Amino acid sequence: MYATLQDGPGLAAAREIAERQRVAEMGHGLAVLEDQVCVEAGVWAPDAARRAIAQVGGDVPRAVALLRVWAATLPHLHSCPVAESDIRIERRISSAYPEIPGGQWLGFAPDLAPRILSWDDEPEPGSTAGDDEAVDLEDIDADAPSRAAVPRVRDLLEGLPVRVEPSDGDGLDPAAGTPVPPLGRATRGGVLAGGETAGLVTLASLILGRRREAVLAELTVNAVSLRVPHPRTGTPCVVAELPVVEAEAVIDADVDGAAGFAVGWGASMGSIERRAISLALIDGAVQADGELEESIPLDEQTVVGATDGSANNGFVEHLRLPHYASFASYVAQARAGTRGEDT
Repeated sequence: MYATLQDGPGLAAAREIAERQRVAEMGHGLAVLEDQVCVEAGVWAPDAARRAIAQVGGDVPRAVALLRVWAATLPHLHSCPVAESDIRIERRISSAYPEIPGGQWLGFAPDLAPRILSWDDEPEPGSTAGDDEAVDLEDIDADAPSRAAVPRVRDLLEGLPVRVEPSDGDGLDPAAGTPVPPLGRATRGGVLAGGETAGLVTLASLILGRRREAVLAELTVNAVSLRVPHPRTGTPCVVAELPVVEAEAVIDADVDGAAGFAVGWGASMGSIERRAISLALIDGAVQADGELEESIPLDEQTVVGATDGSANNGFVEHLRLPHYASFASYVAQARAGTRGEDT
């Protein structure tokens, strides 16, 4: 169903970056857990998240609740819409096409990090991983392009039967209240973006198990500059830079009775890629199947599978691997269906 990555200079460099990042984070606390607490609380404040985690003894839901209450006491400012020129891409991959406009680059690839429990907190002898220069991510990302300078991979689907993506503006702000269903696409995406990580992954895993085809058209890890109007001049000013993962997933869909595609989109603060992948799969499934009207039976296999977090994480994250052959086959089927309708 998918091709494995072949060893080469690029993979060796990616593994080296992953190892350097691992060593650097050993002295920086639980960075991924802090990401999770921040994004589920809907506020980017890693220092506050670290304090909340320590205060509740690592109980993530309670830490999220503490951070939400703390954030609610702070003054709120309306930020400006993020322009593509304010998005700096630091990692970009596609499991749909081997060659994409602008190219692929692994960056810090979490899937290449060691999968063996290590008891050594120190770098290997002779390694420079502990030096500031070796882990200076600003140097590594100095040439990272902006989103405005890199074409979207979804543009390669031009000419194929693709469901039209609904557009309903900016949507409601989940922080301003609790939106009540039915929700528009933008509002639903905003609400789900703050959802519990395990819940999102479980939903995405159930969706994956019922699709004929699902691939990542594009996954990017970005540094996003956030701007707010200056209180006196009104000029937009950069006040923070946030890490954001963005994903676009292509799944099978019926388009006018023939094989086609739906393109789902998802974005999540922080660096947890499976969150953005899950959001994109959920969005794509809603577009392909309406309001997910196809019921999922709660039989024994489904219930047991839904509670296996490790398996669900792997099932969702395996979409980062190349699926070139299976996707090309489905594209050919869709093209044949299109030609058949034209004749």
